Amino acid sequence: MEDLLEELNKEGYKFTRDFILKTCLTLLDKGASYDVSKFRDGTTKTGITDNWEAISDAVKDVKDYLYGKTFIRTDKALPSYLGLIPVIYFRYKYPEKWTNIKGLNSYILRTLLTGSFSGTPDNLINKCVNNINKNQYFNVQSVFGVIREDGRSLDITEDTILSRSYGSKSIHILFNIWYEQFNYTPSFRNNMPQIDHIFPQSVLKSIKMVNPETGARSLMRYKAGDRDQIGNCMLLTANENGAGGKTDTLPEDWFADKDDAYLDMHLIPKDKELWRVDNFEQFIEARNQLIIDKFKYMIIQDNG
Repeated sequence: MEDLLEELNKEGYKFTRDFILKTCLTLLDKGASYDVSKFRDGTTKTGITDNWEAISDAVKDVKDYLYGKTFIRTDKALPSYLGLIPVIYFRYKYPEKWTNIKGLNSYILRTLLTGSFSGTPDNLINKCVNNINKNQYFNVQSVFGVIREDGRSLDITEDTILSRSYGSKSIHILFNIWYEQFNYTPSFRNNMPQIDHIFPQSVLKSIKMVNPETGARSLMRYKAGDRDQIGNCMLLTANENGAGGKTDTLPEDWFADKDDAYLDMHLIPKDKELWRVDNFEQFIEARNQLIIDKFKYMIIQDNG
């Protein structure tokens, strides 16, 4: 198992021992709930040992698909690994049909962005597995139906996109797709791309508004939610954001010498007046529209 985990995680993921054991239980049709008593029933350990090669092959194959066929190439972009278990189950049970799945990217992206497997999803995993066995296929739309019946939404709306924020794993899902040319898996950890506040936090924190109770200009105008919203975030290379890089540089200075290709990559409104700190709110409004336009193809209502 340690060898398997080392191989799985060498490119930036963080698969865990507990995840592998939960996956093993599911693949052996013992249910997804992690119950120690299952490992004492006299058959589970034997089942894992006897089928270890096929189990590890299934896990590695799904991980290779994730890394090679999607832009979810790092732990930063995986808020939950649990939605992968039904996929691994299908690969394990029906390996001859594995390459024929249609819409697997849609399944991965929608379940990650909507948090379909958040909380305690053991029963949902079991229901997905039952659906796979019933169809003897990973029918994405049919699995989506199972997820909806479990009371979990698969809506990807404008708010789903714009509610991502600095410090959340879910913002990296979008940035992995958005900045596909960036290296999210450098050999040296300090070379990892970094999320930067376009309008620096220190500047926004310094902007005050009048306290109606005292008449003094003492209330912080822009709270953490304003500062950390995706509209005020962009991805920079480690060199750009390191010592001597952007740090607390205002956008009107940082973007002054940048060409259109740079502005387009970061979805920066080209009206230079919007780069002024006085126009922060107008900048956010304009940039949010550019972000929605970029990800419009992903916005899907939960109607099938």
